[in-house]
Amino acid sequence: MSEVKRIVRKNEAKLMLGISKSTLHERINAGLIPPPFRLSGRAVGWFEDEIQHILLALAAGQTDSELTLIVKKLTLQRKEVWASLRL
Repeated sequence: MSEVKRIVRKNEAKLMLGISKSTLHERINAGLIPPPFRLSGRAVGWFEDEIQHILLALAAGQTDSELTLIVKKLTLQRKEVWASLRL
């Protein structure tokens, strides 16, 4: 089975990225941050390594179009991991 990944909730993701709630939502809608996944009724989160990946891309000076490609890849990886675990 795959490694257990740490999940960060919205407040922690905002702190890690150094952005406000409205900026977080703007960037998600623009495809610059992966969408969160549902944990329960109203709770959502991200894998910590996805947020770290975005931070590294920002620190490396990646453009918005490059970030969009990174986000698509991260989102696809979620689906691929699930597909590999299904029976």
